[in-house]
Order: sequence, then C-alpha cells, then structure tokens
Amino acid sequence: MQLQQNLAPQQKQEQVQKQKLVMTPKLRQSIGLLQLSTLDLQDYINDKLMDNPLLELEEEYSSTDNESYNSQNDDYNYENFVAEKLSLNDFLLQQLHLITANKREEKIGEQIIGSLDEYGFFNDLEVVSQDLGVEKEEVKKVLEKIKEIAPTGIATSGFKEALIAELKKYSDNYSAEKIELAEKIIQDHLEDLKNNKIKKIAKSLKVKPLVIQELGDLINVLNPIPRSKYNDEAASNYLQPDIIVEEHANNYDIVMTEESFPTLRINAKYKRLLKERETKEIQDYLAEKLDSALWLIKSIEQRRRTIYSIVEEIIEQQAEFFQSGIKKIQPLSMAEVAEEIDKHESTVSRATDNKNIQTDYGIFPLKFFFSEGIKCGNREVSVTSIKEYLKDIIKNEDKKQPLSDSKLAKKLKECGISISRRTVAKYRKELKIPSSRKRKRYN
Repeated sequence: MQLQQNLAPQQKQEQVQKQKLVMTPKLRQSIGLLQLSTLDLQDYINDKLMDNPLLELEEEYSSTDNESYNSQNDDYNYENFVAEKLSLNDFLLQQLHLITANKREEKIGEQIIGSLDEYGFFNDLEVVSQDLGVEKEEVKKVLEKIKEIAPTGIATSGFKEALIAELKKYSDNYSAEKIELAEKIIQDHLEDLKNNKIKKIAKSLKVKPLVIQELGDLINVLNPIPRSKYNDEAASNYLQPDIIVEEHANNYDIVMTEESFPTLRINAKYKRLLKERETKEIQDYLAEKLDSALWLIKSIEQRRRTIYSIVEEIIEQQAEFFQSGIKKIQPLSMAEVAEEIDKHESTVSRATDNKNIQTDYGIFPLKFFFSEGIKCGNREVSVTSIKEYLKDIIKNEDKKQPLSDSKLAKKLKECGISISRRTVAKYRKELKIPSSRKRKRYN
C-alpha cells in the first residue's frame, strides 16, 4: 500500500506529460489529418504547398531527382489537380453577369443573391427595393431572370414554388392537364399526399385515385430545396471512393486512390540550398520549412498506413459481406478493430470519418461496417443486416396490402431473426420507410 502511494505522484506526472505531448501542434496536426475528407485534405495540402517552398506533389515533376527545375513551377498550385469549388452564391454571381442588361440590374441581382436564405429561397423583395431605392417592379424583373439560373427553383419564395418550378422540367413526359393537376396537388394537398390520402385528394379533384397516385409518385421525387441540389452536383454524385477493394482469386486488393492519398516530397532545388553558403537567416528559414515539410510527409504517410490497416481488418472481420453482400454484415465495434491493429479506439473513429470504400456491392462510408448486434436465439445478428432483410421484405410485399409492423416481425422470424414489433417499427423509421397505411398502392 505504501509503495503504491509513493508511486502515485510519479504516475500522475507521467500522465500529465503524455497529455501535454498530445497537445503539441505537430501531433494535433497528425490527428487532424486522420479525419479529413478528400476535399478537405486537398484544401489543406494546397495551403501547405503555397506556404512551404520545400514541399511538392510527387506528380508535379516528371524527373525523379528534380534536377531539371523550371522557374514556371514557382506558380504551382494544387488547384491544377483539384477543380475549383464555387459556393452557390459565387456561381450565381458569375451567371448574373451574363444575364443582366446593365450595371443597375447587376446591382439589384447581387442584392437578391446576397439575400437568399439557407434553402436558396428569396423573400426580401421589399427590403431590396428599399435598400437600393428602386421600384419593386425592377426587383421582380431581375428576380425572374435569376430564377432561370440553375439549380431549378433558386430564388423562389418557398417549397411549393420550388416544387412547381421543378415540376415544369417534366412537361415533355406528362400532358399539360396532368402537370396542371400536379400543381394543384402541390398548392392545396401536400399534407394529404404526405399521409398517402390518395382517395381524399382524388375525390376533391374529381379524378381517379390511380391518377393521383401517379402524380404523387412524380411529386415525391422532386427536390424542394434549391441550395441542396447545387451542393449535390458539386459533390460529384454524392459518394466518391477513397479506397477501392478488388477481389482476385479469393484475395482482396486494397487500392488507395491518388486523390485521397496524395504523395508529397521535398523539392530538391530548395533542399540543395541548405548545403550551400547562404546567410544564417536563409539557412534557419529553410531548416524550419524542411522540418515542417518532413513532419507533414510523415503524417500523411501515417494517415495512409492507419487507414490501410483498418480496411485490412474490416475485410478480415466482414469477410461474409465481401463474399455475399449487406445481409451478411456482422456485428463489429471500433474497439475490436482498434485492438487488432494496436491503435486507440478514437484513432479508428477519426480515421474512418468522411472516408468511402468501393466494393462489389456498392460504395459505402467506412463507418458502415461498424454495426451493433442484437441477440437472436443463440447468435448475435448485426442491426445493419436486420435492416437489409427488412428492406427486402417490404420491397417484395403486396403493395395493395402492405405488411404491418407485427406482420413484418413474423416475416423476419421466418428468416431466423426474432425481434419485437416495436423494434421493427424503430428500424423501419430509421430507414425512412413509411407505415403500412402510407405504403398502400392502388395499382
């Protein structure tokens, strides 16, 4: 007991020293790099390339030893490799210059664009008119021009107007009568449509339920938030893989994409300057930049190795998924993976943030492979697997008589999965699948 008391202060001191070590800027940089997405990493590296002349991308020069340095490369920017990202407002301002007739209209347009809310809607016509000292009709004229710019629905007054704007894109696929009917549903019956009250809407509009159902299906695929449509397009189809897993003869190759895992190196020209007789000020500057560059190169390589080892372990632990698909996902925690690769659980959590992996069954976030398990008899089943079974059962149900949560629970039991009706309802809601009443169809 006395020995433990004597050791306690020393242990506390060591713990404090470790905590201080974790808080150093360089280690904070390494930890931060782990959880960056591809786009964020590209931005970060671009900043460092601009700030540190000793750093360069490996693809930058064809010569391996960089002896044939070209002075034009002083202007090197990582944006040569990464498409410039424009915010929606910046994009709209670019387009505004092409559609306005004069500087006066341009000024009004800039004010309108600056007044768009978080969804991309505009409701400040009177404010803009007063601020600029112009007539409302002038503001309306420019507003109508801005509404013609993509994404569809931009600068509309709200969700309903945005839906109607997007609806017009389908005028070639539906008759004028049906488009007009769909507009009436949007204007007067959205809540009923949300609750699948098809017969009530049909009775009100004096048409057959099948017509309302058809137009309801169309309205349900429309996106009422203009700003989100621009973000989706800018995100290049939502999910882009950082890691690709390819099967070859029952083995799996792990490919780390160049965009997500770039290789940096030291610029040989500046490195040579360290050996030459430069002033002490220049030598100190270059030495500091070299130290910073080497640490960043090491941190990025450590990031790559850590993520690679996590993916290796995921493939090992989720072998049945890679062979057969989502229904075979097994319960797996980050703590289990962390223990196997000898890392802290928080490291695994950070490393799997904002990373996507391409498999034979689609592109998934890395965190997809971590799933809780629930007891089903004498075995533990992954919640992700259960949800996949649930989706399949609902997909194949009789649409005229959809299954209640109780009946879904019975169907799952037939698959060897015993869970309560309440748990079925919980998982169904998490999958954003409506209740049986709202799933009912009339064809």
